[in-house]
Amino acid sequence: SNEAPDKTGWEISLELPIFDTGSARLARAEAVYRQALNRAAETAITARSEVREAWSASRSTWEIARYHREHIVPLRQRIAEENMLRYNGMLIGVFELLADARAQIASVNAAIEALRDFWLAQADLDMALIGRPAQTLAAPSPGRAADAPAHARPH
Repeated sequence: SNEAPDKTGWEISLELPIFDTGSARLARAEAVYRQALNRAAETAITARSEVREAWSASRSTWEIARYHREHIVPLRQRIAEENMLRYNGMLIGVFELLADARAQIASVNAAIEALRDFWLAQADLDMALIGRPAQTLAAPSPGRAADAPAHARPH
């Protein structure tokens, strides 16, 4: 009959590297190495950029806060004292005195906000220096604060 004989036993197959010189594996390994090297260089460049931006923001907000503390607030204090003397001398009315007090309060609030901005920028710089991803820590806008859950709102 035309039936194929049944084979029994073990069969071993060996690949002889006559035509396989390993160049494909070597090229792939070199490509993976270059890709990892490029990712490392990109990460280093990004990290330096984040630190540079955070340092610049910290420095500029410090200058603004210092200007408020050393110049604007003392000037508004002196103006308030002068206006109090003018009020005592009946040269200005109570409404002018109240308007001046309101302006002085606004200047102190601006100084506090400038100092807050500095500390937020300093925190961003610290995060960039220790290697955390850069995320601005700025406070949410008043509209978004109202939408926040009750446990997330400041007390």
